[in-house]
Amino acid sequence: MFAKDGTDWFRKPAVQARPRARLAAFIIVASLLLAALVAAIVAVPVVRSRNVAFYVHGKPVTEEHVSAMIVDLPFDATSDHYNTRVDLADPSDPKTQYLIAGLKTEAIQRVIVMHAQSDEALRLGIIVSPSAIDTAVETYVNDHASPGDTAEIERLQSPDVRSYIQLWATSKAYEESLTKNTTVSSDEVREYFATWGWSYTDAGGRELTFEQASARLAEDALATKKLQLISENRTLFLKKESSLVNGDTRYKQFMRWWDIMFGIQVPDSLEILQVDTGS
Repeated sequence: MFAKDGTDWFRKPAVQARPRARLAAFIIVASLLLAALVAAIVAVPVVRSRNVAFYVHGKPVTEEHVSAMIVDLPFDATSDHYNTRVDLADPSDPKTQYLIAGLKTEAIQRVIVMHAQSDEALRLGIIVSPSAIDTAVETYVNDHASPGDTAEIERLQSPDVRSYIQLWATSKAYEESLTKNTTVSSDEVREYFATWGWSYTDAGGRELTFEQASARLAEDALATKKLQLISENRTLFLKKESSLVNGDTRYKQFMRWWDIMFGIQVPDSLEILQVDTGS
């Protein structure tokens, strides 16, 4: 049917519907883009923090650093878990599980302390050169990987492991600087002998006199004094830094929410990390 002006009335609704359809399509596309943007805003921090164990001064400490420290502590003479080879023990044994928990606790503490010592070293102008770091990485790889294990060698040469080795090397340089002028007096050596003299024996198992063991006594007394200084320094830094540690991450928060939403029991690994200062 046509109007007086010749316009087809039946075509008007179709013409008027086009802008509405375009508007609806625009709203749908805009909504999808907005949803994608919001998802990205939420997802990016979650994904980035997936391998973060905790934060110190807002700086991320990766799970790789903690895992590396767990591996290294049994070979560190200054560690409470020196010579503790949990990798050779029965993982189902409660004693082994107790040792593993203690080892992880010490590893977290040491990584926190190393960050603090590294910052203090930087403040004091103690810097480990890039060439020294390269040498440390090479030594670390040789000590931790078999010559033919290409995958493990590549992992140990990764930027994350290299940053751990650099942190360790800087921390060691700081502790060496801390104890380089340490000496022991004759009275301190005699006091050391009074405590540990029973452990100095000859080939036949007979206890040595102070004079017979004097050279070793002086050396061991000095090493013990240095170890005490290092231990006190680590304890001081740990207590100071523990309040600056954030044991929660976006990834943990998201996964806790996810598990709760679907009625899944939240594992301990997703709980907020609590730093034990040993006090």
